[in-house]
Amino acid sequence: MTVSDAVAPAGRRDKKRDILEAAAPVFGEQGYERASVEAIALAAGVSKPTVYTHFGSKEGLFRASVTDSARRLNEDSGEVIRQLVISERSWRRSLTKVAMALTACRRDDCARRLDRLVHAEVARDPEAVAAVRRAARAPLIEALAGRLAMLGSAGLLAIEDPIVAARQFLALTTAEVEDLTEMETVDVSEAALRRAVDRGVETFVRAYSAP
Repeated sequence: MTVSDAVAPAGRRDKKRDILEAAAPVFGEQGYERASVEAIALAAGVSKPTVYTHFGSKEGLFRASVTDSARRLNEDSGEVIRQLVISERSWRRSLTKVAMALTACRRDDCARRLDRLVHAEVARDPEAVAAVRRAARAPLIEALAGRLAMLGSAGLLAIEDPIVAARQFLALTTAEVEDLTEMETVDVSEAALRRAVDRGVETFVRAYSAP
């Protein structure tokens, strides 16, 4: 055991969590190839063998890191979706508010870093992309589908397939945003983002308007 491994009393420190916390920015800033286990271990305050004990290899750590980042980002998005109001007076405004909040979640520094990293490594490790989708997108779609189904049950929208509706809602409300921000590489004004999101929500509502 190194001195850094013994910073906290036995049984008190979650070294695996410390390693994951340290790995995300290192992988995000340096990419898979340039990132080193030594650098991650140093940032986490543990020894290099401790990293291998928990994750087996650099590849194992990378997959665990991107999956963990995706899961944590999904928790924020899930909380946003749960705030969607099912009310005849407020649902339309609430839908726009949710779309804006989800856009903000996607444009968070951590989310941008994860997107760049996953896109850069898709050819080398397609399983990492699949892991991110399982940890983030699938639960996000399911959560959103549940709220949209409630709008359908309330007669506020005509929702036949909530999963398809959720996918289309995300596609429509982010389509212009990706162009505006040039795949999250350019900052744009809040007003421009709102106009883009509003148009996406309007198109979705028209497509799913109740008879």
